[in-house]
Amino acid sequence: MNQIQFLILLIATIPLLNCLLLKIYSHNFIDKFCVILFFVSLIGIHAKLDEAPSYLSLIKIFPNVSLGFFIDRIALGFLFLLSFIWIIFIFYSQRFLQLSPIKNEHNFRIFFTLIIAFATLSIISKNLLTLLLFYNLLILLCYFFVSNFLHKSESKFSRLFIFLLYLESAFFFLAAVATYKFSGSIEFSSKAIIAENFDLNNYRLVFLFYCCGLFLSTLAPFYLFYRTNINLEPLFLYVFFFLGYALVSLFIFLRILSSIFDVTSFSAILGEVGFGFFEIVFLSNMLLASGFLIFSRGIKASFFYLFFQQFTFTLFAIFFFEKFAVIRVYLPLLSFLLGFTLCFLTISNLALYLTRAQDKQLDGIFYRLTITCSLLLFALANMAGIAPAVGLIEKFFIFKIILEKDLWISLAILLVNFIGVAAFSYKIFRPLFSRQIKNISEDDIAIAKNIDFDSNLILTGLVVAILMFLGAIGLTQNFASL
Repeated sequence: MNQIQFLILLIATIPLLNCLLLKIYSHNFIDKFCVILFFVSLIGIHAKLDEAPSYLSLIKIFPNVSLGFFIDRIALGFLFLLSFIWIIFIFYSQRFLQLSPIKNEHNFRIFFTLIIAFATLSIISKNLLTLLLFYNLLILLCYFFVSNFLHKSESKFSRLFIFLLYLESAFFFLAAVATYKFSGSIEFSSKAIIAENFDLNNYRLVFLFYCCGLFLSTLAPFYLFYRTNINLEPLFLYVFFFLGYALVSLFIFLRILSSIFDVTSFSAILGEVGFGFFEIVFLSNMLLASGFLIFSRGIKASFFYLFFQQFTFTLFAIFFFEKFAVIRVYLPLLSFLLGFTLCFLTISNLALYLTRAQDKQLDGIFYRLTITCSLLLFALANMAGIAPAVGLIEKFFIFKIILEKDLWISLAILLVNFIGVAAFSYKIFRPLFSRQIKNISEDDIAIAKNIDFDSNLILTGLVVAILMFLGAIGLTQNFASL
């Protein structure tokens, strides 16, 4: 076992070890030590990535197929994003959970670390079989997470959502079987599994299976049509839907595009099917999700719809860049990460304040939670593409390619995203900036200061702002060779 293989094994076991230590001895030092060790290990892998084999086989189950781990630049990029989320959570959650009325804080920390563990194992999977194994375990874990922390009134929704995830996984399984049957391999490597001389009919079938698995994720907003409120704490929403659903789903999407279809073959099949077909699919879902977002009620439900609207746009942006500018394909992911890291943390602060304060209205909260609301405004501006952030860079390149290629349906998608985010921002910030004179109790002011001036929140905002610019430059350059 060489050094990089040892580091791969180390990052695979660190989150699981963290869970075990939390079970034995609950202390915040354990979380901080493990996440730092995880991040340092990733730096070591980055330094050695091109010098030695970056795979580790554990159990051989078929000829040329084994359960094991594999890291390339795509996996390493997602692992750095995952470690970033982990670090932010450790900074933020300690103070948040102390102030919140949550009673099962210890169980929440264990569930969060388990989700980190299975997300890590999914990202470093050596082949399609290993990836599907850990992805299904992650889905199962999400079900137990929901049953522990979601309100009982939401049990019907949780069952349907888990069903959609398993249905998505079933299509990916069929795609893996078809890939193995037609190409004789499901192992990830620096080269795409499907060769250029792949039979077109077989190619279409595999592509159809992968796309069915991908677009099942867009069915969820249809179910939300008659829902008026999502009774889930925003911090739990962040863990469940972002880590347990979006981040790993986006990784699977990019892994399929890079390791199953190479850029040339993917562009060819898009040309065969017609890029306009996918534009119409994305536009329909963006219109639907944006409609839910604009007409939603309640702060929690609104951010649930915002999640699906931005997740749909991120899928579109990845599709778009993979077709026209593969060097930019990581900008949508970074923008999505930035926006929702800030959104869910700041909305958690707002929800926490409304839970504890005597005044339950949003009117004038900006003047009590200035830092929180400013970071929220920055996050929404990033999503709309009107701030000097990753979102602006992402939308700039999309708009530039749209004008060069005359892609008017894509332009409509871009406009729908902007209008949806802008309308939602106006709806939420109009009461937040209200100057209506009210008698605010001293207790409410003290609660607001305790939440808003938390050094962990300020540190989180600074870290996000710094990594935003570093990531926009560094990730684009590092993945230019893909």
